Amino acid sequence: MKSPLGLGEEWVEVAQVESTQTLAAQYLRDGQPVGAVFALEQTAGKGRLGRTWLSRQGDSLTFSLIFRGYAGHPQPHLIGMACALAAAGVLRCQLRWPNDLVFGELKVGGILTELVADATGALVPIVGIGVNLNQTEFPEPIQAIATSLSLARGGTYDPLITAKKIVERLATLPDPTIWADLAPVWALYDFTPGKRYKLADGEEAIALAIGSEGQLMCSVDGESRSILAAEALFG
Repeated sequence: MKSPLGLGEEWVEVAQVESTQTLAAQYLRDGQPVGAVFALEQTAGKGRLGRTWLSRQGDSLTFSLIFRGYAGHPQPHLIGMACALAAAGVLRCQLRWPNDLVFGELKVGGILTELVADATGALVPIVGIGVNLNQTEFPEPIQAIATSLSLARGGTYDPLITAKKIVERLATLPDPTIWADLAPVWALYDFTPGKRYKLADGEEAIALAIGSEGQLMCSVDGESRSILAAEALFG
C-alpha cells in the first residue's frame, strides 16, 4: 500500500490541537507537503457520524494521514479499512466493520475517513486514527463499552512510537484497489458477524458478513440487506 509519506511528505507533530483531521485538511488545501499530523493532545477530535474523540496527553494516540497517492480513489472507504488493518496488526486486536478496533466487545480505537479537495480539486482521503493506549478508567457513558491497550494487554505504550509502527505496517499491506485485495487479511482480525447495528432509519440489523465491495451484509427482520459504512451505527 502507498504510504502517506511516500512522496516526500513531512511528519508534523503538535503539542495540542482541536482536531488532527481539521489541521490535516488545512495543510492539504494549502498545498503544504505534509503526510501525517500527530498530536500529543486533541481537544475536539472528530469521530464517525459526528461523534467526538477526545484524547489527553500520554493516554491516547491521535493522528491523521493524508493519502495523496489515492486521490480520486473510486472506493475511498477501502483506504480507511486498510488503515484499520495496519492498526489491528500493531495493536494485536480485532476489527469490527467498518472502523472499530476492538478487544472482544470492548472498543479500543477507531478510524475516520474523510475526503478533502486539494488545490487542484482532487478528492484526497484523510484518515484519522484514534486509540486508547494507557487509560485505566473511562467516563460513565462509555465505561461498559471501552477499553485501552494497557487494560487489555498490560504495560504502558508510547503514542508516537505506536503511530509510527502503524504507518510502517501500511507498507506490508496489498494495494487496496478493490475489497478483494484486503479481504483475506481482514478475515484474520474480523469480529463483525453476529454484531448488532442500528440503521439510519432506526431499524436494527444483525451482521452476517462483509460483502464484495466492503459493505456490510446484514439481516433485518430475516431479510438480507447490503449496507454502506455511512448508513449504520454499531450498537
